[in-house]
Amino acid sequence: MKLLSLTSIYLAIISLIVFFLMGSALFLTLRSVSDKDTDDRLRQEQSQVLANPELFLVASMGNIPFYERLSTRDAGSIPEPVWFFFDSTFRDTLSGERSQARYLRFYTIVQGDPVEFTLRHNKLSYPELFKRVSIATTLLSLLFITLLFLLNRFVFIRLWSSFFDTLKSVRSYEPDQKPLTLPDSGIVEFHTLNRTIEKMTVRISDMYRNLQDFTAHTTHEIQTPLAVIRSKAELLLQTPGLTEEQLELIGSVSDNSRHLSQLNRSLSLLFKIGNHPITENVGFPATDYIIRQIENLEEVIELQNIKVSRDLDEGVVIPIDPAMGAILVQNLVKNAVVHNLPGGTVNISLHPGSLILQNSGKAPAHPTEHYFREFIKGPDSKGLGLGLSLVRKICLATGIPVDYTYREGLHELRITWDEKKI
Repeated sequence: MKLLSLTSIYLAIISLIVFFLMGSALFLTLRSVSDKDTDDRLRQEQSQVLANPELFLVASMGNIPFYERLSTRDAGSIPEPVWFFFDSTFRDTLSGERSQARYLRFYTIVQGDPVEFTLRHNKLSYPELFKRVSIATTLLSLLFITLLFLLNRFVFIRLWSSFFDTLKSVRSYEPDQKPLTLPDSGIVEFHTLNRTIEKMTVRISDMYRNLQDFTAHTTHEIQTPLAVIRSKAELLLQTPGLTEEQLELIGSVSDNSRHLSQLNRSLSLLFKIGNHPITENVGFPATDYIIRQIENLEEVIELQNIKVSRDLDEGVVIPIDPAMGAILVQNLVKNAVVHNLPGGTVNISLHPGSLILQNSGKAPAHPTEHYFREFIKGPDSKGLGLGLSLVRKICLATGIPVDYTYREGLHELRITWDEKKI
């Protein structure tokens, strides 16, 4: 969720809570003020009645409009308390509907007899008051939230423009580029962030160049002595009169130098793939290349008596750079054949959107995800442990998912892609 949306949601929630509390407080305040005002009026009228009770007693018995809110009756005795308030309803003579009212009942002696006086005063209905306060609060809250959203959007765009410029620059940054130079900002926090990112990109660029130079020089310098070692070993093998033990030692030197050369090339390739993501996937024709790889491994397949099953659709294209696609398919097919059992099986299925390779083999000693790391291999493997690591690096660089599972005695590597990208 975007920061602006999240901020707006929080502000809206807080505003609704505040307006709810304000509306409740307003309702309680208005109710209290209304009740107090009504009580004060009734007390004033009580004082008038008590000042001349005989007059009001006679007036209440007539049909004088002013005194229709006053009723009297014989009390028999003076109870305690002498006066008190209570709420009740009465029928309005004009509308015929019942309305709420506040009453004050008090007692006094009129001409030697106790008399009960009851004063009535109309009051605002609590449900009606609550309804009016709720409508007013809702309208005000909606108006406030709308204005707050517009103001927040305007302020957000103005204040955070520097941050979004920085974010755009960081997204487009690559370690092989020059260090970032970000604009100054009048906001202290954004200014500090820009300067920190600039220092960080300087260190990243320096480290990348140093690592690139080290890798290039190391690869070049190692290849030359390895080639010399291999050529010398081959010459020694042609020397007459060598004992069997000497031949084994020279063969071991030759095999190890070949192993180091392959390791050097694989590590160099890993570095290039990991630090040069492929952004343009022009498409790799996989069908014919898989067939050629199987033909190249025919000698190993016959030697191990491996049964190969192929289900390949014609013209299937993987949305990947051709060079990377060749390395990917080569490692997948080689992995399925080389890491197999004598008399085992290899099943290769290629259809639009998926490539699946299955091969028989021993159950993995670790979780399958473990074998995507560098130099991780099975206990019986004689390889470098870089094949699946190369596969994973290529898939990460090109955005193609790869999945490795083992079930029912079969290792399965599956890659999938979106046909719409081709």
